[in-house]
Amino acid sequence: MRVRTSTLGDLRILLLPEGKSMHRSLVAVTHQRRGTRQKLIVMYTGVVVVELAIMKEPEVRAPFPGGPIDGALLKSFKDHVALAIWSNEERPVLKCINHGARIQEWDLRTCHPDTEGLQRIIQCSWLNTLIDCSYRKANKEVISTFVERWQPETNIFHLPFGEMSISLEDVSFLLKIPVTGKVVAVENFARYRGESCSDAIKMVSNLLGVNVDEAEEELNISKGLTVHKCWLKSRWCPKAGSRPTNYPPVECTARAYLLYLLSCTLFADKSGSRVSIALLKLLEDLDDVGKYAWGAAALAYLYRHLGSATRVQVS
Repeated sequence: MRVRTSTLGDLRILLLPEGKSMHRSLVAVTHQRRGTRQKLIVMYTGVVVVELAIMKEPEVRAPFPGGPIDGALLKSFKDHVALAIWSNEERPVLKCINHGARIQEWDLRTCHPDTEGLQRIIQCSWLNTLIDCSYRKANKEVISTFVERWQPETNIFHLPFGEMSISLEDVSFLLKIPVTGKVVAVENFARYRGESCSDAIKMVSNLLGVNVDEAEEELNISKGLTVHKCWLKSRWCPKAGSRPTNYPPVECTARAYLLYLLSCTLFADKSGSRVSIALLKLLEDLDDVGKYAWGAAALAYLYRHLGSATRVQVS
């Protein structure tokens, strides 16, 4: 039997004969090396039980210009934008997507008749502070400069005067959102393809209060398991002249707004216009929304995307 692992390479396991006990017999372990390819073989009385082939990246020993003296440290530095800058290959200022103005366009006072009920749900989610934490303009030059100093392997800014990072305490102090509580773990919706896509359509329909046809149409337009931010806003916060006579339940409007808010703040991405429906699953039980450690998830998300932005090919 052969198993492919993400970190250990190809793992081939040969099952022992029935009734055999490994610990009562001689087990020999051999290690073979050929260049950068290593093989670990476990023998059971002359029979190969486990054969593990490991592909290792060649170790970098030479120091990086402008980087660590020991090349074995910060191995991803070879693709870091700082190395390119040291070689006089300047990268243009990063493209920054800011949704601060979009948040202010969604008026909670007019999007649903039950204003008090809607406001109460938003406040109980502990995400209402994100409304006032947004900004209208981002300084792209400052952001690009800090990205050049970020090391994804340590999650630390390497600055001329020393090292500095972003902590959970910073997130709690600045955003006023919970940093402890239930783990923010979203379901992998990659399996919702083909026939199984109906599960995703039903979830959007049930949690946002739209019919199945409308949910399916939006997912098809988005060309993936996402919905457009403009669809959320126009559907649940319509303009005065196009407001419906029958409003969806206030819980559905609250979910739509919270999904919109999260996608514009904590979990914004490079698409700028779409939001993954995986976040919607976390909003199913509105009583539980305020129990999640949103701050911890936001910090992990920030760490990951800061690391991605340090790659020289990212713009």
